[in-house]
Amino acid sequence: MYGDLSHRTQLYYGTITALDDQIGRLWNHLQKLGVDENTMIWFCSDNGPEDRTPGSAGIFRERKRSLYEGGVRVPAFVRWKAKFRGGEKTIYPMVTSDYLPTIIDMLNIEYPLTRPVDGISLKEALLNNDLERNSDIGFLFGNKISWVSDRYKLVSTDQGKTFELYDLLEYKAENHDILSIKTDTAKKLQLALEKWMESVKRSGQGEDYQ
Repeated sequence: MYGDLSHRTQLYYGTITALDDQIGRLWNHLQKLGVDENTMIWFCSDNGPEDRTPGSAGIFRERKRSLYEGGVRVPAFVRWKAKFRGGEKTIYPMVTSDYLPTIIDMLNIEYPLTRPVDGISLKEALLNNDLERNSDIGFLFGNKISWVSDRYKLVSTDQGKTFELYDLLEYKAENHDILSIKTDTAKKLQLALEKWMESVKRSGQGEDYQ
C-alpha cells in the first residue's frame, strides 16, 4: 500500500501540496466574496505523524496513536483579521474541543444549556494573551489515558494501573518521570482524571476518545 520510502515521501509531500492548494482556493473565494477579513479560520494538523511517513514530531516523544506529546501536540493557528492581531504566538494549552465554546463565545450565540460542552472558550487567550488555562485536558485512546494541566502531565499506558508524571515546561521531551518526586501533584491530577473518566462513561463515549 505504501510502497518504498521514495514513493511514500512523494505521496506525503504531494498530499501537503494538494491541501495547501485547496486552502488557497478557499481563501481566494472568501476574498472574492469580500468576507475574508471577517471570517474566522481555524487550522491544525492531525494527531502526531504516522509511522510510515517522513513526518516528524521533533523533540517530542513517540508518534501517532501515542498519548505522549509526539502523538497529541500539534501545530495550529487561527486567523480572524477583523478581531485578532496577526503574527503573534501563544503557549496557551488548547485542544480542538475548545473550538465550539470559543466560537459560541466570540459570536454571542445562544447554546442549549441541556447540552454539555467539552472544552473552554479561548476568547481571553486569543484577544488578551491570557497564558493560564485553569482547565485541564484529558485524552483517552484504547488503554492509554492522560491528564494535562498548564504544566504537568499524568499519563498511563495500561488504563490507569500505573502512571508517569512529566513537567512539560522543564522536560518537553518527556524523558524525566517525576512521579516519585511530585506525589501530591500526581495524586491531585489522578483524582481529576478519574472524575473526567466517569463523565466520559456517562456521556456514552466509545473506547477511543481523543
